[in-house]
This record gives sequence, structure tokens and C-alpha cells, in this order.
Amino acid sequence: MPDLVPEPKVSDRPFCEPTSVLLGSNTEATLRFEPVQNNAEFRIGTVAMSKRPESEYVVRMDDETVYGPAPIPPTDIDDLQVTFIPARAFEQSLELTVRNLQNTTGQRRYSIQPLGYEVMS
Repeated sequence: MPDLVPEPKVSDRPFCEPTSVLLGSNTEATLRFEPVQNNAEFRIGTVAMSKRPESEYVVRMDDETVYGPAPIPPTDIDDLQVTFIPARAFEQSLELTVRNLQNTTGQRRYSIQPLGYEVMS
């Protein structure tokens, strides 16, 4: 697996926010991550999501689409491979959208895990 570029410094704070959502047929979920402190910069190297057929994935950082819409996730939750080389930065928000385009009954679970670090001055 490639290393995160640029590498975090010892003083930087790890960022790992795993979660799961249940989506019914033709529904979507958007998860939004925002810094707790003002003037924070985050670097995200990996955005992992459950890979499911008939799905769509989008990644936005500071309101800019940096991935998708695509039929596959940036990386599968089971792989946790580095997605962005160099790591992408955001200061205001990270939004991850997953859509279940399947037209059947029942729900599907999507696990979502952004990984990176907060740059500490």
C-alpha cells in the first residue's frame, strides 16, 4: 500500500471517522464532516466506502467535487487503500454521498471511513 503523501508530522492529529448507514431503494445519504476548531486544515488520503453494485459515490471537499459521481467507491472499505496522492486538503467541510440505485425492497448497509489527519501548527 502506498504511504500517505505528505506524511503527517508527529504533532498532527489523526482523523478517522468510521460510520455506517442503511439505505433503502433509490435513497441516498450525505455525511458531512467539519473541523471543530476554526482555521483547521485536514488532509485526507483515504475515503473508503462499501462497494455495492447499482450504487453511486461522490466526494466533495470545501464544496468542490473531487471524486465522482462514480459507480465504484474511491476505495473499498475492506481495502483501505490510499485514494488521493497527494492527500487532498479541506478547511471547511468534507461531504461523502452514497446512493443506493437498486430498485428492490429492503435496505443495504454502507460503511464509510475517511482517513487522514488534522495539520497542527
